[in-house]
Amino acid sequence: MGCKGRNRDDDNCVCEVLRAVADAQDEVDGVDTDCDVSCDRSIRELLAGAQTPTNDLDTIPLILYCGDCVPFEGFGTRIRPNSEGTRLDCFKSFFFRVTSVDSDCCAKIELLTTRGDRGKRFDDPCDQLQTGGSRNEFFRTGICLTVDLDCFCAVTCLDPVAALPLSSLPGPSSAE
Repeated sequence: MGCKGRNRDDDNCVCEVLRAVADAQDEVDGVDTDCDVSCDRSIRELLAGAQTPTNDLDTIPLILYCGDCVPFEGFGTRIRPNSEGTRLDCFKSFFFRVTSVDSDCCAKIELLTTRGDRGKRFDDPCDQLQTGGSRNEFFRTGICLTVDLDCFCAVTCLDPVAALPLSSLPGPSSAE
């Protein structure tokens, strides 16, 4: 049984979309005419860059929505060496990069951080973005969560980006 009393044997559109995004991102790594921003359009744009490598696009940032229609916010920590030894940095974000989706609709998703994260608290995904920022807004944290996609009711796919390594994030490397 999945969330909200749904049978796990039922189709799960969030699962299928994330599986398609993961497959497209994997292809880049190794026209929806009704919407300016959609998962289908983001997948096509990402794959077009793989066929004509004129950009470094490698990630479709995602926002997942829980059963109560609020954006899912993930948390995670990572240890970072510094001049005094090591430091534990905490990250929280509404944005994710799908890494894989298994046949049971369990997904591994990586927490993405943004330029606007420096010590701020956010009530929603739009607060987390630096409006008017460049397309390299997103940074990969290396922090992964495993989630049951049957527990989500919606997904928003943002335009593809070139997600940079966390070490490229300007300023101190901690986000709380």
